[in-house]
Amino acid sequence: MTIFGTLLGLALIVLPLYILYAFQVKTLRKVLAGAGKMAAYLVLTGLCLYFVMEWNSLFVNLLWLLLMVFVTSGMTVRRSRLADWHYIVPVSVGVIVSVSIIGLYFLFFVMGLQNPFDARYFVPVLGMMTGGMIETNAKALSAYYTGLEYHNQLYYYLVGNGATHDEAVKHFFRRALERATLPWIHQMGYMVVGVSPVILWVMVLTGIGVLEALAYQMLIVILMFATSLSSLLITLYAARRYSFDEYDKLKLGK
Repeated sequence: MTIFGTLLGLALIVLPLYILYAFQVKTLRKVLAGAGKMAAYLVLTGLCLYFVMEWNSLFVNLLWLLLMVFVTSGMTVRRSRLADWHYIVPVSVGVIVSVSIIGLYFLFFVMGLQNPFDARYFVPVLGMMTGGMIETNAKALSAYYTGLEYHNQLYYYLVGNGATHDEAVKHFFRRALERATLPWIHQMGYMVVGVSPVILWVMVLTGIGVLEALAYQMLIVILMFATSLSSLLITLYAARRYSFDEYDKLKLGK
């Protein structure tokens, strides 16, 4: 793609902006602000990725991964609307454990790479894994802690009737996992239509065979689904100290 072609592509933004302006749609300012924010993020991300790809060293790649884990954890806590920012620690534990283990498994065994830390593969695959879990895990964490806070009588009822702590919180775990699963069910059901199969269309545009592109699209969705749920489960276990005291009594809502 040439620079002139890129500029012509960017000029397409004028059409929706004019439509919003002509009909005096109130979201015009929000669209402009969102577009500006997107441009700033893309430029910053592009510069970081450029140097990471150029250096292609194990230390830089791992440093980039830690940065992505921190950003992902912070955005997850923020969007889940948890008041206590100490939750960033268990969220980070869940993200880094799941992304590291599942990501290396995918790169080494599924893709068959001899060097899974090659920036060409390591950076985009683990980047998709970390970014793909933010929205779903934030909503799931919100559902879990909201359930504990507003339905704490159910927890005490189960414990009072002989259930162990793990058995009592299983209901809330199940609710959080269900909340995290629903978006992935929707995405799997419409894998080849809409805007979700970005990997498929990009690979086809670059000249890769359709069957291979379909396979990668399916594998990437499964990869991100597995990472999201495993990260959520690890986070919930790691965050126990923020929800319960040493006697398994709820600390939320105090």
